Amino acid sequence: MKARVASWLDSDLVGIPATLYTFAVLAVSLAVFRFGGPVAGIVVAIALWVPMVVFAIRGWGRAPVELAIPRPVPGRHRVLVVADRGLEHEDLCATICRRGERHPAEAFVLAPVGAGSTLRELTDDIDPELSAARRRVEGAIGALRDEGVSSTGRADIADPVEALLDGLREFAPNEVLLVPGSESGWGETAPLIQRVEAEAGVPVTVLGARATVREA
Repeated sequence: MKARVASWLDSDLVGIPATLYTFAVLAVSLAVFRFGGPVAGIVVAIALWVPMVVFAIRGWGRAPVELAIPRPVPGRHRVLVVADRGLEHEDLCATICRRGERHPAEAFVLAPVGAGSTLRELTDDIDPELSAARRRVEGAIGALRDEGVSSTGRADIADPVEALLDGLREFAPNEVLLVPGSESGWGETAPLIQRVEAEAGVPVTVLGARATVREA
């Protein structure tokens, strides 16, 4: 099965040189601003940022890779949940519990985390989003465990497509439950959803504020 994963630009390591480059641009711009005037400082800053922007645009993309989904554990209904802000959906816990009426249910919660802006993404500044996602995951896991659902999970520094791929490889689910929130990237999951269902035989349910939940 072919899928799409993020290129080098999505790597955590990109934030290190990007941050250093940002500070270098600021230092040079401030020096020119002080000794050459504001116009010169602005021109130099723009000139120095152009290569970074072009570099980012050219590097952005996804490369096809093989996707191998492990076989699920017999006798249990394993639900992979991919959501961040969607973890606060009021029907999430009830939906997973209904899946466990015939077999013991087990859930793996994976929250895709990205920066709130392009600039913060380039500088790898995602600490606020990461902390919030971890709290949501802990809350969702606690609620599921209170209902008797064996649950684990974590925040994943990835977009929704990457998080879905990570979860499929790590958890071997019988079903995938996606709960899109206000984060970007959810629209790109549609082609992967079709392939997961058609080629891997794993049903995917998208739970939204106005979505109709499809029963397994």
